[in-house]
Amino acid sequence: MLNRSAVVIGHEPAFIGWLKNTGVTSERIVELERFHDRTVYLIPACHFAEELEEVVEDLFEEIFRRELEVWQSVAADWPDTADFDLFTRWFTVEPVAAVMDVGHGPIVEEPPSEP
Repeated sequence: MLNRSAVVIGHEPAFIGWLKNTGVTSERIVELERFHDRTVYLIPACHFAEELEEVVEDLFEEIFRRELEVWQSVAADWPDTADFDLFTRWFTVEPVAAVMDVGHGPIVEEPPSEP
């Protein structure tokens, strides 16, 4: 067992609207909308809802940055203010009760793919 909890980050319509205004290709936006493309983040272990809220608030800047990098690689197009209020309007945070690894072989970190 890892000393981590997991959250799934989803994308709100406001985030998708922003992407459309930054020149992200329509194919990528269709991918996001149609397949509900989401990301799982491992975070410090949380045992209660209050802990989860505190941890997400502490880590939101890094999660925000990573989500922006995945969908819009041009940092100049990012919002001027990426505060917690905007984060909560653009993304959903869904706690995950358990993560089970049923893959075979060791876990290996791979380099990120290009958007």
